[in-house]
Amino acid sequence: MNINKVIKKLPTGFVDEVAGFKKEQLRSAIIQAETNIRSIESDRNGDERLAGAKEIVKDLNGPYRDAIAAQRAKITYVLHV
Repeated sequence: MNINKVIKKLPTGFVDEVAGFKKEQLRSAIIQAETNIRSIESDRNGDERLAGAKEIVKDLNGPYRDAIAAQRAKITYVLHV
């Protein structure tokens, strides 16, 4: 794990704020972040625009997916023969 990449994703000031935390405060920060993740994921799952966009991508991707599957099936069969 490259900690510098992780630090770049953090909000400004978070590193300095956490530097002074005690063990229990660190645990609370983890619990709060996990709670926030659940909330964000719930919001994302309820986003109708996002769901519609995913459906459009799924529809547009279908022919490509099917063509790739057919080519992989050819390879598998030829290797079998």
